[in-house]
Amino acid sequence: MPKAAAWQRLLLHEELVDAERGADTMRPVRRAQLELLLQKFSLAASIAAALYALALWVLFYVLGPSPRVLVWAALVHGVQALRYTHTRRLLARGPVPDAELGPELHRQTRLLWMLGGAWAMAPWLLMRHGDTASMALMAVFIVGMVSSAAAVLSSHRQTVAAFVVPAMCGLVLALAWSGGLIGWIMALALAQYSSTLVKWTAQQVDLLVDSLQVRFDREDLAQRLAEQVERVEAGSREKTRFLASASHDLRQPLHAVSLFTAVLEHALAQGPQHETVARLAHSVRMLGTSLDGMLDVSRLDAGAVQPRIETLGVHALFVSLQNTYGVRAQEKGLRLRIRAPGDLHVASDRLLLERLLGNLLDNALKYTEQGGVLVAARPAHLPDGGQAVRFEILDTGIGIAPAQQAQVFEEFYQVGNPQRDRAQGLGLGLSIVRRLSALLQHPVQLRSRPGRGTRFGVLVRAVPPVAPSGAVLPQHPRRAVQLPAHVLVLDDEAVSAMAMASWLSAQGCQVRVAADVPAARLVLRQHPEISTVVADFRLPGNESGLDFLVEVRLKLPEMRGLLVTGETAPERIAAIRASGLPCLFKPVQPERLVEALAR
Repeated sequence: MPKAAAWQRLLLHEELVDAERGADTMRPVRRAQLELLLQKFSLAASIAAALYALALWVLFYVLGPSPRVLVWAALVHGVQALRYTHTRRLLARGPVPDAELGPELHRQTRLLWMLGGAWAMAPWLLMRHGDTASMALMAVFIVGMVSSAAAVLSSHRQTVAAFVVPAMCGLVLALAWSGGLIGWIMALALAQYSSTLVKWTAQQVDLLVDSLQVRFDREDLAQRLAEQVERVEAGSREKTRFLASASHDLRQPLHAVSLFTAVLEHALAQGPQHETVARLAHSVRMLGTSLDGMLDVSRLDAGAVQPRIETLGVHALFVSLQNTYGVRAQEKGLRLRIRAPGDLHVASDRLLLERLLGNLLDNALKYTEQGGVLVAARPAHLPDGGQAVRFEILDTGIGIAPAQQAQVFEEFYQVGNPQRDRAQGLGLGLSIVRRLSALLQHPVQLRSRPGRGTRFGVLVRAVPPVAPSGAVLPQHPRRAVQLPAHVLVLDDEAVSAMAMASWLSAQGCQVRVAADVPAARLVLRQHPEISTVVADFRLPGNESGLDFLVEVRLKLPEMRGLLVTGETAPERIAAIRASGLPCLFKPVQPERLVEALAR
């Protein structure tokens, strides 16, 4: 009874494992076990097993012809044919559905139990009891078959037990029944061998199951990780689309407000309301600056900004930063020091590097109330051993806690601004720094202590100067602004078109307005004196302002075109950049519009 209980536990092991680990978790493991099992039931393997059984019963039939030998031959070959037919039919059906994995493994187990039972009958039907040579020959054949089967079936516990246990039990019982010292010795030895073989095979199955479990767990983890990455990327794309849509919807009316304010400011230049209008214009410009931050994020995400690497002098770069931020530091009562030893030069994009350092400097001034800000540069080394210049921006501001230092580079995140005070900006400055750092391949480092200040470091590759130190760039006299005499404004937003026409008219231009592409074509045919077209991107119909300007450039090469748009969608910014047409983004500062149209 103890042995019977052990075999029963062995046969029930699969159900116990599934219950412990979960049926859903074990389902891919069971599928792999079934597939491995079916791979072993090839035509060649089935022929080899049939020939092995044929050799056994033919040999015993020759030694002693008996109807019992033929009965066993019919039994074993019939079961083999049944198993082969079932397996071929199963393989022809294709993959086994998940719901049938367990039942199919049990069917395979029953078929192998029947085959094991057929081999268990071999000693009783073929062997001559009491004949030592016959006993030894039978033992060799069955042990060989069992050993081979254990190796072939070692992917599944139940199938191994279903074949090995009946076959070996039949042999052991037949040897013990034969009696005699040799029969009992052989029976005990083969019983020990059977127990060892089953235990060893069970261990191999457990190792296989564990390795399959680890493999599928890793695959599941990789799939979940890929799904999470896709969700994050999808969220980033949605955020970019939201920024683009929100920015466009805000830019349209703000663009009109900016131009109308400029017209009003121009008209009341000498009036008593001039100061009030100037404050209004300043507020409009501040709002436009916030929207420009969102535009920069969209342009960088779209890959619409490509750096133009050149040799830059650090001294000239620092002079520009001093001119831009010196007044603001004075207004806050802060000391701004800019220091660079020696004649340092770097390889970078002039505008983008200045924007990167400017954002860091702007951030330092924003979060510093007492003390000052230091902007410094010193020689350093790149990780690859090359020469570099390390720019550092140090402040005595509020500092950044370690837990927040990774978050400050995210969009809209601001330290010490829980009320979302718009006077402190939108929280896009360091997000743009992160993007520019990746674009220019200038690593940015951050060290900070709350209440003590922050230090940002930017590493830029150093290069020798292209001109002797101290060379003075020639100063060119500023040209007088000359605007085109006749302009076509193409915009379907009536208020925006009216604002653009009012400002250009105030500057002395003759302005025609069209609301769509067909109307614009008609205006150009009727007024050949028009020399410049200012077009919005979004227009009614299937054609955009960009499409129209490209068409005009092909048909009238002398015609000048300017695209004015509130678009910030990455794909549209990339298309605009690829066209090579000049473009201004709403809200357009009146001065920028004049500069763009000036000849």
